[in-house]
Amino acid sequence: MSRLIESIKLLDGKFYNLPFHEKRMAHTLSELFGMSEPVRLEEYLNEGEFPPKGLFKCRLVYDNIYREKTFSRYDPRIIKTVKVVREDGIQYPFKFEDRAVLDRLFGMRGNCDDVMIIRKGQVTDCSYSNIVFRRGSEWVTPASPLLEGTMRAKLIGQNKIQAREILEEDIRSFDSFKIINAMLEFDSPEIEVSRIVF
Repeated sequence: MSRLIESIKLLDGKFYNLPFHEKRMAHTLSELFGMSEPVRLEEYLNEGEFPPKGLFKCRLVYDNIYREKTFSRYDPRIIKTVKVVREDGIQYPFKFEDRAVLDRLFGMRGNCDDVMIIRKGQVTDCSYSNIVFRRGSEWVTPASPLLEGTMRAKLIGQNKIQAREILEEDIRSFDSFKIINAMLEFDSPEIEVSRIVF
């Protein structure tokens, strides 16, 4: 079995959204290893040295125990266009270190910056992020993502976005979209739906 990862935002020496990462890790450990102990990240993350200033991604690799913890400066990728790709059999319910299936689909992006993955007619995710669509003042995210992201969970809990099934044929009915993940807050750039390549 592939090892698992968590990508955690570290900004000016503070780790963000730990309760959401802990909840996802606890679910993963329960499902894959039958472990029932609560996950407590703060003590582990604060062991040793880490960058005190700037924006970094903390990459935590684990299986039934913590394996490694690394920090890399984070510069968000500029996404201007995404290409729709269809893969009915794709499954990525846990954040595995092995991303071969996602990397293969990302390789189909052509001249676009990322891909939007359609599974059995339903919008799921982009290759490294969840997606949210805007229609008027309302924001919605696919109810059946490949992976339930921590930022997605936070924004749903805050009632900033709603989870609904979104079909491929619904995409053009929206005004714009954003990509979100643990490193990208809800203030990430808005992209016009016209920038989606079918």
